[in-house]
Amino acid sequence: MRKVFKKVVATGLALSMLLGMSACGDKNKAGDTVTAAGNYKSITTTMSMESGTLDSAGITSYWWWSYTSLATAPLVELAADGSYKNILADSYEVNDDMTVYTFHIKEDANWNNGDAVTAADFLNTITRALDPDCGNGYSTMLLCIKGAEAIYKEGADISTLGVECPDDKTIIFNLTEPTAYFMDLLTLPVFIPTHRELQTETNGPWSMGEDMDALVSCGPFYMAEYVPNQYCVYKKNDSYVLKDEIHLDEVKTMAMEDTQAIISAYKTGELDIATADYTVLEEYDGSDELVKYVATTSNFELFDITKPPFDDVRVREAFSISIDRDAVATACGTNYIGTSFFVGTGVISKASGKTWSEEAGGELLTYDVERAKELLAEAGYPNGEGFPTVTYKYPSTQIESDIAQALQAQWKENLGIEVQLEAQETQVNISDRRAGDFDICRMQWTADFIDPYTYLSMYRTTDSYNDNGTNCSEYDALMEESNKESDPVKRYELLHEAEKILVADYFWAIPVLNRETIVLMNPKLTNRIVDPSRGNIRTKYLDIE
Repeated sequence: MRKVFKKVVATGLALSMLLGMSACGDKNKAGDTVTAAGNYKSITTTMSMESGTLDSAGITSYWWWSYTSLATAPLVELAADGSYKNILADSYEVNDDMTVYTFHIKEDANWNNGDAVTAADFLNTITRALDPDCGNGYSTMLLCIKGAEAIYKEGADISTLGVECPDDKTIIFNLTEPTAYFMDLLTLPVFIPTHRELQTETNGPWSMGEDMDALVSCGPFYMAEYVPNQYCVYKKNDSYVLKDEIHLDEVKTMAMEDTQAIISAYKTGELDIATADYTVLEEYDGSDELVKYVATTSNFELFDITKPPFDDVRVREAFSISIDRDAVATACGTNYIGTSFFVGTGVISKASGKTWSEEAGGELLTYDVERAKELLAEAGYPNGEGFPTVTYKYPSTQIESDIAQALQAQWKENLGIEVQLEAQETQVNISDRRAGDFDICRMQWTADFIDPYTYLSMYRTTDSYNDNGTNCSEYDALMEESNKESDPVKRYELLHEAEKILVADYFWAIPVLNRETIVLMNPKLTNRIVDPSRGNIRTKYLDIE
């Protein structure tokens, strides 16, 4: 059933129909932008197929990240020069030992229904996210706040939480200890405000687009129309505090996953922005339609280490060092790079200014088939004999299929083991991984903020994203020590050591690839600002020449 925000039924839907007709009949060449009703500016892009909900305190997955880029607003956001730009915050102060952060919310910050954005809206998200049943993978990012860990893990009373709201426009975070990356956390789901009265039912109908009156926005756009598994239409929010920086009137996001279908839709003028792959590089070489930037995305594989055969570290090491990562990258295209690093190799170190891999000074793993065979034999499976049937689960996209087949072929050739492949719908794949229902499972992580902690924190013993049962006091201690360390050089040394334990000592995960993001964009689109936190273009700031 189509869901339409009631206030725009008469005018907004009619305008959407007009734009839809323009899209079919007025585009003269691939990539032309639809412009209707005078200076009305509209673009069409894509979103991932729906997974999770739109609740910042609930189950956040691909759909939420598409939504938040347009329809939510943080207190601050990271700028390209490393500074923090105030969004909903008017100003903020930090005490000398960096354990108390006080934010003053802009007086004119409002929801698109006219209600004021208040400190209670932030607290609404935080308190709901500290319910361990909320399903939010980012809840543990709140545990740096005083009292949050006892609330989340032990059911302590919410009144013990170290968040103060002395008035409607002031919110104070009291931290248990200095947290070097706290400002970076403020763009994560659990720190994004949700309406204190309309959005209190965690993962409720409003968060699935089933109550559009409750799906209010304090961001640059609001969701005006939604057709499940087809598209969303976002309209400019005139109540947004920085509305003068927003140039588009409408953004339509189409639910599409197949890369070649997306590229075709761009070429026929159905899309103005398309995430592409290496197949377009030659055709668009030198064109201002081609945009490339290093992604902070790491593609890796997880073992279920709680049961045989992957409870044996020798088996895990054999599977890992028998992979020729460069060959896997070649099978995927020229925008992929083989890597033995779990942290995205392009992440810039705050300690040295170098990339993560440059600072490490060398790869963590060596491709060594003979050693892999020896380890497998020691574990009781010479030449793969007697090895139980295991399955590799992955999302059913073309690139993930290419990766799966390359891995399968190498494990067969190098270890004598036939790994079964199971392609799944994205949401099913995520659900199975979160439930621990896998032998080997594909995992991909794009940095939520520019710090190695966003990758490495997931495999602490108690982390909500620890999907494969990793449990190591040594690793936990290193991660905890890195949180307390204020010297960036010493802190990064601790994080490099933690990554080595994860990848090269205990082999809990198999890092395989990093990639370069390739985007095709209508040449008329200007103001292309890359989000340094996540390595993607901030759609909200785009303009049409």
